[in-house]
Formats: sequence, structure tokens, C-alpha cells
Amino acid sequence: MALEWPNFDGVPEDDSLTSSRPRGQKLARFLWWDGEIRESDELSVHYYANALHYGTAVFEGIRVYPTRRGAVLVRLREHIERLLSSARLYGMKVPFSADELTRAAIEVTRRNGTQNGYLRPLAYFAEGPIDLRPKKECQVRAFIAVRELGTFLGEDALRNGVRIMISSWRKFHHTMLPTMAKASGHYANSVLAAHEALDHGFDDAILLNQDGTVASATGQNVFFAKAGMLFTNDETSSIVPGITRDCILDLAREHQVPITIRAFTREDLMRADEVFFTGTAAEVTPVRELDGTVFKTGKKTLGAFFQRAYLRAVTGKDESRAAWLTRI
Repeated sequence: MALEWPNFDGVPEDDSLTSSRPRGQKLARFLWWDGEIRESDELSVHYYANALHYGTAVFEGIRVYPTRRGAVLVRLREHIERLLSSARLYGMKVPFSADELTRAAIEVTRRNGTQNGYLRPLAYFAEGPIDLRPKKECQVRAFIAVRELGTFLGEDALRNGVRIMISSWRKFHHTMLPTMAKASGHYANSVLAAHEALDHGFDDAILLNQDGTVASATGQNVFFAKAGMLFTNDETSSIVPGITRDCILDLAREHQVPITIRAFTREDLMRADEVFFTGTAAEVTPVRELDGTVFKTGKKTLGAFFQRAYLRAVTGKDESRAAWLTRI
């Protein structure tokens, strides 16, 4: 039997938490670049950067939100530590510490006056010889870029959900590449799936593993709800265990929503009551249709409950989760 949710009355159809967002992705004027704040039009990447030729870069995405007490960065330290962890997996010695990168993210956000935005910290192997051993001779460079960001998957995605398909492209297995790393080259797999979805008139796609179980969407983790229970997968399904995913699991435990973490199939999704995506850019986005199967969306759904709870937390309206936020 589905659980009763006493807080549904606090989930409006048109949530004021997202009403004042920017509609574009305007680039910010200033970047943090190898240790200093610089104007964006002064900068360039060498055409023989190893990362450009072989995808040898690692990155993060960090949201900036407005609150009553000023702009905040969400789970900044966790993102920076994951960046450095990804770098280690590729033999990349980033010449900045977690503390230095944390301070840099705060500084560049403050300098740009960003309120609704997205930070892209990125470390990469720079110019050097054509070689598949870049750690031998290529310098590691790092930057943090900033841009405005409103609703990532479309203007009405948070309210009405997205239409998605199962991609014909399969997700690479964690024994082939370190799937827990956010590495630039890994996302060529996602580009193929995203382009396929675009060509077929869908908003996004889900990639399956070689064994037919679900991996993830092109850049988001996948959850589904059935009979009041919440389901998602873990790193054994070749996913990046997302920080937003972790936020939703934390909220579910607080509200005593039963959680099952296991591999699941396309059939499990087709039989679900609801499906939704989580991600730093996508936040909590409901899926309204998967290959013709229609799911519940709207006010009285588990997805809406978590969307509301998450957005309240990241915009400073949930004091119990103040530790998620770094004030600018």
C-alpha cells in the first residue's frame, strides 16, 4: 500500500522556488584559472592539449542558488573531493589542494555576483607530445568556470516532467573504465545516447548495461517508486554515484520512506508508479513518459515530495540541512 504524505499540500503546482530563474546559460565574465581570477576572453586552451585529443580531463558541476542570506554553493566540499578522486584515478596530480579549490570556487562565484548558476571545475592534461601516457610529460592545469543556469532539461521539466527513451547504445562497464570518475572522455557515450534521443523527438535517454539492467540517464541517476517504496541502483550498475542522489536518499531516510538499492531492469521501470531523475543540473526531474509508457507526475507524487524537499534545502529553507550549503 502506498504511504500517505501529509506534506503534499505544501507542493504547489507552480513552485515559487523556481519562478525567478534565468532562462538562458549566459557565461560569467570571470574564471578562476590556475590560481588566479582572470577575464574569460583572455584565456585559451592549447590546440595540442592532451585532453582535447584524448578526453583526459575530469570535472564537476556545482549549483549556485539564491537564499534570503545570499548566494550559496551546494555541497561544495564533496564536489571538490570527488574531482580530486577522479583525477587520481587517471594519474593526474592536480597542483591545488581541496582547500585551495574550495576557496577558489567561493571567490569566483563572489566575483561574478552569481545567484542562479553552475560552476564547472575542470582539471586536464595540457599540451605535450602525442602520447597515451600524458602523466609522463603533460602539465596538469585547472580552472573553474561559471555560467547562469535555470531549469536544465527545459522550462517546464520540473513541473511537467520529461519524455525519454531507452537508448540503443549501452553503458560501458565499470571493469572497462572507472565509472565512478567524472571524466570528460566517458561522456562520449552519453553524447551518442543524447543525440539519439534528440533525433527521435525525446528529451533524454536511459542507457542500459550490457546485461540489460539500467545504468543511468545521459547525465543523471535514475529513481523509481512503486507502492510507496523508493528504488535506485549503485556503483555496481556502472553509475556515477551522484551527490544529488545522495541528498535524495538522505531525505528519504528522514521521512522514513522505504529504500531499496539494487540493480533493476527496463521492465521494473515500465511497471513503476513513478520515475524521476536526479543530478546537480537536473535537480529532481520527473519522467512523464518512457517509450510510450506514461507515469504519474504532479503534486501528489513521491517525486514532487522529494523535489520540493530538495529545493527547499538548497535554497536555505531547511535549517536542518544548512551543512549542505557554503555561503558566498
